[in-house]
Amino acid sequence: MILKYTNYADGIHDIQLKSSAESLKLSETFFGEVVLNAKMDKSPGQIVLSCELIVNTKFACDRCTAEYEEIQAIEFQLVYIIEHGEESHDDDEDRDNDVYYITPETDKINLANDLKDYAELSLPMKKLCDDDCKGLCLKCGANLNESECNCKDDEINPVWEPLLKLKDKLNK
Repeated sequence: MILKYTNYADGIHDIQLKSSAESLKLSETFFGEVVLNAKMDKSPGQIVLSCELIVNTKFACDRCTAEYEEIQAIEFQLVYIIEHGEESHDDDEDRDNDVYYITPETDKINLANDLKDYAELSLPMKKLCDDDCKGLCLKCGANLNESECNCKDDEINPVWEPLLKLKDKLNK
C-alpha cells in the first residue's frame, strides 16, 4: 500500500486504504481484503500516522482442532520525520521504533512492509475457537463441544495405584 502524502495539505486527514492479503504477501492464515484506517497528522516537519489495520484470519483451534475465522483489528502508530539538510537518511535503511526519516523530495510512503509486520505480529499465541472450548476427549477423541463421550472417568492409571494404597492406609 502506497500513500502519496503530498496530495494532502498540512493538518489532520482520515485515510482509508484497501488491498488484498495476497498482494501484501501475508501468510496463508490471512485472507480477503485488508483495510487500513489511518488518521494522518501532517505538518511541515513530520507525518504521524495513527493506524488501525483490519485483517481476516483463519485458524485451527488448539483444543478441538475446529477451523474458525476471526477479524483482527490492530492499532499502531508510524512517524515520518522530514529531514532538511545535508545528512539525510534513507527511509528503507534508517528505522528506529517506527520512526522513519525521509527527504523532502520523497512524495510517497510505502506502508506494505509495516502492515505485513503488524499483521503477522498480531497472531495469537493460543488459538481458541471459543474461550470456553472443551477440546477433545483424551481417550476417544470426541469433540466435547459437540457431544458428550461415554468414556469412564473412574479408570485409574496403574502407575498411581501405590499412592492410592498409601492414601487408604493413612485414612484408616
